[in-house]
Amino acid sequence: MLNLDTCDRNVDALDYKKIEEVGSNMGENTNFSSDNRKYLLEYFNKVENCKCILEIGVQNNEDKDSTSTSVFLKNKKDDTIYIGVDIEDKSYLNNPDKNIYTIQTGSENIQEVMNFVRSKGIDKIDFLFIDGWHSINQCIIEFEGYTPYLSNEGIVGVHDTTYHPGPRWLVEKTDKNIWNIAEHRGKENADFGISFIWRK
Repeated sequence: MLNLDTCDRNVDALDYKKIEEVGSNMGENTNFSSDNRKYLLEYFNKVENCKCILEIGVQNNEDKDSTSTSVFLKNKKDDTIYIGVDIEDKSYLNNPDKNIYTIQTGSENIQEVMNFVRSKGIDKIDFLFIDGWHSINQCIIEFEGYTPYLSNEGIVGVHDTTYHPGPRWLVEKTDKNIWNIAEHRGKENADFGISFIWRK
């Protein structure tokens, strides 16, 4: 599913201070820009019968309305199950009446996460969003670990596909014979980029 022939799997994410310096010259909060939110909602709405959202990397911004998590929680149907995976405790978001759950663990713990997903009566992921630790190795683990559980109509969203080496590399190395890929940048390239991947 990924072309791994020419890759240094040990390259880690760029220093976040350098990323923030680049972002500070862009004017808008580049962590998750308004254009990122617009594109995420557009692709999320393409999944007509979304039963399960799995988000790797739950909101970490003080402005809770400007995150990927806010896009999902504001726009999902009540019977759509949202599961957020984060190494930090995000249980303050939990709302079983609205099918909102979080699990505190590393995203590399695929079986633990999928056991949690199955405990909610779901065995497929309809929308997978990858926005956790951005090393190449971690992105490989997440993509190869979770896409086997992607439903036939499922979509993978990946944030930071312009400035972080892991997400950027993931988009470059995804096998275009198997997957469709759409890359998006904000107006005048004013964010870190967001991309979407789905099966042909």
